[in-house]
Amino acid sequence: MEVYGGRAGYNSVCFKSERYKVISRWENGGIKTKTTRKKGKRKLFFVLSKVPFVRAFSFIFELLMEYWGYVLSVFMIVLLLQIKLFESFKSYSIPISPLVLLLVLLLISGLFIKVTPIGKYHAAEHMVARAYEIDGGDLSIEKVRQHSRIHKNCGTNLVTSILIFYICCFFIIGDGIWVLLVSWGIGYELWKSEPKGIWNIMLVIGGILQYYLFTSKPDDRHLLVAIEAMRVMEEQESNSGKNKGRQ
Repeated sequence: MEVYGGRAGYNSVCFKSERYKVISRWENGGIKTKTTRKKGKRKLFFVLSKVPFVRAFSFIFELLMEYWGYVLSVFMIVLLLQIKLFESFKSYSIPISPLVLLLVLLLISGLFIKVTPIGKYHAAEHMVARAYEIDGGDLSIEKVRQHSRIHKNCGTNLVTSILIFYICCFFIIGDGIWVLLVSWGIGYELWKSEPKGIWNIMLVIGGILQYYLFTSKPDDRHLLVAIEAMRVMEEQESNSGKNKGRQ
């Protein structure tokens, strides 16, 4: 079974495979799991995903459509923080750079994830995914505990790629919404192609951010939630394959 992605929530871990999306949550002292059949990729997005640079922006729209509630909540929090920070700097007559504001918001977001259960579930998601990929599907908690909470496919690496290009463009060209858009397009293409050399540098920086800012050491409870999500997803994919073989 190929794992197509994962996501951590405040009390949950989600994994995606070819056919299914499985979410396991910690509720009322136990683990509850929900499985949904993935919808096929919309034809328009499928076509756009093949076009370099354009696919960077179609990716955003796909995320907005799938996680609109989550994205809207994050956007509102970031907007409020931006307004508060801007007003604070303005009251002291300190000129605020968009780059500084972006870095401050990234730091605040990371610290929020770090000190809440999201950081532990995020780490558990990575550790279980690594255990499944490296140990041939062995999801015993003893094996999972041995793995790093840094994963090469984490979205943090995408953010790192975009941020580094934005910093370079900011100092060379200057500020502007188009600079951010160009940085997004180039950073996304780098994330997709993973060229040797430069991508290894991105992985090192992204790994540091993952470890110190976007994850924290999970307890067994967090690991068990992630393990259950992966186990159920593997079971669903296995049963789906058997049923398809009988047809």
